[in-house]
Amino acid sequence: MKFQCKYFSVWFLALRAYSIPISVMSWIVPFLYALLNKGNIIYGIIALIGIVILHLGTNIFDDFIDYLREKNLIEKGLKETFNFQKGKCFPLFNNDLKIRDYFIASFILFFISYVIALFFINQMGLNLLYVIIPSVILCLLYPILGCLGFGELIVALIFSPLLYSGVYYVMTEQFSLNILIISVSTGLLSVAVLHNHMLLDYEYDEQNRKTTLCRICKTPQRALYLLGIIVALSYINIIAAVILKILSPVYLITILSLPSAITLYSVMSAHIKNPNAEIKRNIFMGNLSDVDKAPDEAKNFMLKFIIVRNLLSLFTSLILLSIVITKLLKCI
Repeated sequence: MKFQCKYFSVWFLALRAYSIPISVMSWIVPFLYALLNKGNIIYGIIALIGIVILHLGTNIFDDFIDYLREKNLIEKGLKETFNFQKGKCFPLFNNDLKIRDYFIASFILFFISYVIALFFINQMGLNLLYVIIPSVILCLLYPILGCLGFGELIVALIFSPLLYSGVYYVMTEQFSLNILIISVSTGLLSVAVLHNHMLLDYEYDEQNRKTTLCRICKTPQRALYLLGIIVALSYINIIAAVILKILSPVYLITILSLPSAITLYSVMSAHIKNPNAEIKRNIFMGNLSDVDKAPDEAKNFMLKFIIVRNLLSLFTSLILLSIVITKLLKCI
């Protein structure tokens, strides 16, 4: 039993399975929207399975490529040791898994998602390729483009416009302008989550010459300005869609999350001035129970990371509420 638990935990780390909630959170919006428009619930669930499998496959393939790249630099004498962020490729360094295990796992996961994609193409026709082909290409290129500073953009494209459009299409056999517009806002906030994380790791990435969207900004202050712009655009997009009568005015309830967005910017502004400064908690930060569970030395970091994650969760919840209320109003 202990062996099985260890084996599970090893693969949990290798696959970065803790990131699955991101897939589910992205999927639930188009799923509910399609469901309330007489979408096929079974196909929606199958789509979720495919999304999660593709996500895990991309995670482990990314580590596989990064490990080989670092190993190649060491063998050429350009680096002395591996230098990854904490937890990355841990099963390899701990000798729990071998590099071939990573390759085999990524191949199996990509093959399963390929089979699911073929199933949907057989059921829905070739129009689905407009979503599938870009998604596959971006997943495969992520390890390379991520090193060039495009990682955040790729994640946003995959988990928002492409994922939203794909889920809605397999459930309804139609594409939707409304769901595409909604995906822009949630996609921007997904970028904000990643950008905020990179901002917290700015010094680490600078020391290791890692190219990220933050590093492209040249300074942490400029990266903070960009964070503010990204978050602001997510609200502006919804407001513009309401003004243009593409979305119902009900979607303006997403503005209720604005105090959380302002709190995030304020906290990160304080972080740039003094990374070790104590942050006073308030109700707009959301649920911080995970912070209390973290080691004392990690609580400051966790607080700043969880605030932006909670913002995305709150915004998504308000989007879901908007979808339901809009549907109810149409039925009255």
